[in-house]
Amino acid sequence: MPFIQFPFIEVPQELRRIVGDPTPGTRAYRREGTFKECGAWFETLGEYYKGDVGLSTNGVIMFVPVSRAGVHKRIREGKLTAFFFYVTHDETTLFGATRKAKERPFIVVSVSECKAWAEELKRRVGFVDDPNETPIEQSYRLLPASKEDEPQTDEEMLAAEEFAEKDPKDKGNRKVRYQKEKNAIIERYRQQDMQYMLAAAMAAMLKGGKRAELYRKRMQNGVEWDKELKTWKWKD
Repeated sequence: MPFIQFPFIEVPQELRRIVGDPTPGTRAYRREGTFKECGAWFETLGEYYKGDVGLSTNGVIMFVPVSRAGVHKRIREGKLTAFFFYVTHDETTLFGATRKAKERPFIVVSVSECKAWAEELKRRVGFVDDPNETPIEQSYRLLPASKEDEPQTDEEMLAAEEFAEKDPKDKGNRKVRYQKEKNAIIERYRQQDMQYMLAAAMAAMLKGGKRAELYRKRMQNGVEWDKELKTWKWKD
């Protein structure tokens, strides 16, 4: 297989004042600040990259059939550009000291890089495009190839999640505290992510028949949030 250079987006030096510096050995650009600054950060990325940057790690599944942990693993390995923003505020400890409290980060990636990742999977397995297939149907066929990009052990998965949730430079810094309570919105979309992955896996395993068609239809129709049951449900 010929060597094909991955088409990373460019992050020029003048943009660093907005996105921050990358974690060494990766393309994970980290920034922190207030909610207002977070909004400006997101808008600047959208304008600079003309809409190419702004996809959440949950949304990568629209282009590449991988879990959110798989996306985080690829970012940690320096194979995907990602922009992080941690909303922070000062808090006072029981002893009167001031420290920084940080929320779990907002993370956005590039659509063009995700499409290139999908093409990488196709080359890996000798995938032949079918003009009659929808992107979702292509994802079913790429699912076996994407397994190589998933964390292979619990330790690897935890390392990927730790890398995504906490800035490595804060390790051991007692003046920084990460919020331990679960972010309800993040947990909600993790649940949504798992439903899509399950539907894709079932459609791939069943291959044909009415049940496989049911899962394909679910993937096309999507899900909606049930406020009463507080869970996602398919739009059957």
